[in-house]
Amino acid sequence: MEYRFGPVVDDRAVTFRLYAPSAAGAHLVLKDGPEVPLRKAVDGFWTVRIEGISVGARYRFRVGKHEFPDLASRQQEGGSAGWSIVRRPLEPSGRNEPIAPWQEAVFCEVHVGAATPEGTFSALAQRLEHFRDAGYTTLELMPVATFPGTRNWGYDGTLLFAPAEPYGTPEELRALVDRAHELGLCIILDVVYNHFGSNDNFARDYVPEWFSEQVETPWGPGINFENPLVRQFYFENTCMWLTEFDLDGLRFDAVHEIKTDAGNQFLFELADVARREKPSAKLIVENVNNAASLLTRDDNNEPVHYTAQWDDDIHHVVHYLVTGEKRNGYEDLSRDAIADLEKGLRDGFVHDGEADGHSDGHTGGEPGSDLPPEAFVGFVQNHDQIGNRRDGKRLAERISAEKLDFVQFLAMLAPHLPLFFMGEEAHLRSTFTFFVDLPEDAAKATRDGRYDQMREMFGEELNDGDLPDPNAPETLEMSKLPWQEFELPERQASLERFRQLAAWRRDLVWPLLKTKCLSATSTRQGPCIIVTWEFAAGWITMALNSSDWAHDIACTIRAMPVATGRFDQNGETLRLGAWSAVAWTTAR
Repeated sequence: MEYRFGPVVDDRAVTFRLYAPSAAGAHLVLKDGPEVPLRKAVDGFWTVRIEGISVGARYRFRVGKHEFPDLASRQQEGGSAGWSIVRRPLEPSGRNEPIAPWQEAVFCEVHVGAATPEGTFSALAQRLEHFRDAGYTTLELMPVATFPGTRNWGYDGTLLFAPAEPYGTPEELRALVDRAHELGLCIILDVVYNHFGSNDNFARDYVPEWFSEQVETPWGPGINFENPLVRQFYFENTCMWLTEFDLDGLRFDAVHEIKTDAGNQFLFELADVARREKPSAKLIVENVNNAASLLTRDDNNEPVHYTAQWDDDIHHVVHYLVTGEKRNGYEDLSRDAIADLEKGLRDGFVHDGEADGHSDGHTGGEPGSDLPPEAFVGFVQNHDQIGNRRDGKRLAERISAEKLDFVQFLAMLAPHLPLFFMGEEAHLRSTFTFFVDLPEDAAKATRDGRYDQMREMFGEELNDGDLPDPNAPETLEMSKLPWQEFELPERQASLERFRQLAAWRRDLVWPLLKTKCLSATSTRQGPCIIVTWEFAAGWITMALNSSDWAHDIACTIRAMPVATGRFDQNGETLRLGAWSAVAWTTAR
């Protein structure tokens, strides 16, 4: 791709480029040199070519009274309000083939700053064997683009091309990816294209054309994707991550908040650009609208646009069943959660309907039953579902061991692709809560906004002081993985169980997923469900009991099964213990 944003380095000089269509004038500010006026160029850009400087030069721009870093900065010194650093692009790896087939993905969601005591790319690179040996095949990194301060979940980024300085250099991120590939692990990165963070969002000061005041997101004005150069900026960002850092794919955060009239145009164009740049790219969306059209397959069962969607529907119903917490639509006691679970396992989406239907997270967009299971990434925990609780507690602290085993069995043995949050493989009890690092005036606004968000978006009943202070350093510290706990006997036993589940998935599910899914059928008997997925290579059947009591059902196990909990076959009657499930495969 030909890039239009960011500096261009040649043998003699650097050409600087700033997009500011409505600016009356613009200047380049060099840390070690004079301020230089930029000249107006085409399409709203300002440029200047400076000889005698090269890679490593520090610079900013000034428009009027506003001085700011390059929105397309590839590296920062001093954080999101500091100096941009001139860089050459990293050399592409030359790799054309995927590290592993998409159908073999077992995801671990990871926060770089909380995954290790050091909180860096390099430190995570030294821990990769743990994830591989646990049975994961793919790490999904929460956003690593530059954010204000030294601590952040990453979804408040403002400089989307520059890896966050506290985590390390661009070279160290690339080294993390390279080492993962050496170990057979894929790396996918979360990116946020629906808004900029509210702090150090300098774009509002000099390029108002970037935003649409008619569109509001939960985090501020929406991005104006009707502007073709705004769309180009994000296309370039996607291509950079996929090529220079050789990432295996990207997850696009909350695309339902891309609401301008050209939002769908942008999403389809974005996928097309990514696939031209890296045909094997794994492209995942988070989308409460459940738009199946983003996930369509061609005649060879290959994704046309996006590879998969995070499946919140499955999370919501399984979470309700194992915790009894009335949230995510299950405040309505007339809802039949068992029916929802049956539909989610069979069709992928629980909430679907007409393409023009509005979704508030409880109703849906487009039918998913024609999509293959690998179009859905299923989970029972992730950063949102743990960190957006008042206590930040994981399921391991809130439900019984038999229920924990049940939900992990469900995730691993259903053919949808499973995702777990770091530490879930060993049933770690450590908390994960929201954290930032801001000046006190901005921190107060963030604290207050956090209470409003938790009450309004996540239905938490809170009194002032109930939440950990997101701006306190210890809030990040208590969210870090306690690696010493992995050595405890009970954690080792949980980890061994997880490895067994991963091995069962490898032996039973992967061979089927390599072929086309032809159909999915289900029956219900009380609180028990039997689901059969038919593939070109054979069938996988799961019978499960999501209740506190044993039940007898009419079901005959047809092959050597794997199971969690207790079961007993007596003739044509299968007894399933409480929170028990059994699965088996048959070949054609």
